[in-house]
Amino acid sequence: MATTHRPEYLPTTQEIRETFADEMTALGGSIPDVYDDGQRLFARSVLPMDTDVRPGDRIRAGVAMRASGTELLIHPYTFRQVCSNGAIAAHALTGRRLERIQTEGVFDAAYDVELVVMDLRLAVRACAVREAFDTAAQEMRTASEVEADIALQLLPALAAMPDRLVTMLMPQIFHRFTAGEDQSAFGLLNAVTSVARDTRNPEMRLRLETLGGTLPARLGPQTRVLRAASALVNV
Repeated sequence: MATTHRPEYLPTTQEIRETFADEMTALGGSIPDVYDDGQRLFARSVLPMDTDVRPGDRIRAGVAMRASGTELLIHPYTFRQVCSNGAIAAHALTGRRLERIQTEGVFDAAYDVELVVMDLRLAVRACAVREAFDTAAQEMRTASEVEADIALQLLPALAAMPDRLVTMLMPQIFHRFTAGEDQSAFGLLNAVTSVARDTRNPEMRLRLETLGGTLPARLGPQTRVLRAASALVNV
C-alpha cells in the first residue's frame, strides 16, 4: 500500500513556538493568537508599547511569525485596539527570513538547529525594538492623511493573488471600505485587515494582514512592492 511521505523540518513548530514564547516573556509581551498544526505555525504577539495613530485610535506593537516548510518568517506587527485588527509590516527592514532544516532523521542536526533557534531569537528581538514600532506607526499616520486610491494602492497587490481569491476578497474589502467613514489610505488598510480578522483560514488571514500592513509602503511617488511583502502575499 502506497504511503505519502512528509518531509520533516527542524526546528519543529513546537520548538519554534516555545522559543517565540520565551522571547516574548522576556520582553514583557504576550501571545494572544497561535495556530499550530504541526506542519504550519502562525503566531502573533503584542508588546507593552503603544501609541495613537489618531487621537483615541491606539495601536500596540508586536511581532508576527510564520513557519511552513523550510521557511521561517518574522516581521513587526501592529494591533489596532479599537477594532482588534492586526497588520504585518512585511516591508520593514527589521523583518527576517530564516531557513529551517529539512531532515530525513538519519543524521544529527542538533548544532544546525541550535543556530536557527539563535537566529530566531535575534530576529524576534530586532522586530520588537521601539524603532520598528515607531516606523510602522508613522507610516500609518501618513496613510491617515492621504486619500485612498484603490487602483494604485490595492489592486497591484491583489494582482499577485490567484484570480479566485481576488474574486472572493475584493467585494468584501470594497464593501467595508465604502461603508466606513474613513476614506483615507489608513481606512483602506483597516478595511483589508478587518476582512483578515474575520477570516478563519490561517494562510488567508496572513495574506490579508500582510496586504494591509504593507499598504503604507505603496504611498507617494516612491511607491514600490518590496520582495518580502510580495512573497508573503503570494504564498
